[in-house]
Amino acid sequence: MSNSSVKPTPVGPFKAVLFDIGGVVVGSPFQGIADFELQHNLPVNYLNVAITRAGHNGAFQRLERGEVDLWSFYEAFSDQLSDPRNVAAYAKYAELRSKMFDEKSFKAPKVDGRALFHQMMSKAAVVNPCMVEAIAALRKAGYTVAALTNNFNYPSDERGQLEQELILKNTADSFLTTTSTSGGGGKGSGAIVMGQDQLKTLFDYFIESAILGLRKPDPAIYKKAGEIVGFRPEHIVFLDDIGANLKAAQNEGWTTIRVLLGKPRQAIEQLETTLGVTLLAPESRL
Repeated sequence: MSNSSVKPTPVGPFKAVLFDIGGVVVGSPFQGIADFELQHNLPVNYLNVAITRAGHNGAFQRLERGEVDLWSFYEAFSDQLSDPRNVAAYAKYAELRSKMFDEKSFKAPKVDGRALFHQMMSKAAVVNPCMVEAIAALRKAGYTVAALTNNFNYPSDERGQLEQELILKNTADSFLTTTSTSGGGGKGSGAIVMGQDQLKTLFDYFIESAILGLRKPDPAIYKKAGEIVGFRPEHIVFLDDIGANLKAAQNEGWTTIRVLLGKPRQAIEQLETTLGVTLLAPESRL
């Protein structure tokens, strides 16, 4: 065996880096929700409150555990988001944050769950180029790199694949329109539109809630992820954009980095400091 085929050994205590996907490696579905609320004149975070109110057995939560198919999810998601009880839940949310909200005059909207989901997934189909560069550099340096994601899988039949292709096409069309009208030309922000199968090739392991039947922040999914990558908690760094997911990882003994909305490069720079390695080329920092 030639020396070029031997995997390097990372320097320092950390051996594996795990990445959340949505809001970290790709755009945030939360941005899709925010855009949908703005387009439909809904109060800020109204839909997030509705999703959270449903709890463990909500439509989105069940989809990410692989308990329902996409078509059943669309119907359940629409019903959940249109539930009049969401108004009272949002009123409580607003009161706790001293936000103005007239519960009596606000009528619960009829929400198209499929339309919202498409908007969320369109954001999650756009990859952050700096993250792709960092992941490749980590693997080249000998780190084990894995995704740990709350996700779902498109149905494998023709109808399911057409659904994914529609989202990807709409995402690409939207991106091209945005860069054209903004005068950014082909370069734009350097964003890459990528489907699930292509995204998986970036990693050594792709650990999915929909396959395991567990989702973050359930402590069990972190234990399982550690077993899959084959390293003890003190050897793992984890990047995520959701506080509850990071807190659970910290409880497992992992080192964590929070990725703020729209600031993936800042998180990579923090990762570079944590590991003591360079992951981005100088031109990627501009």
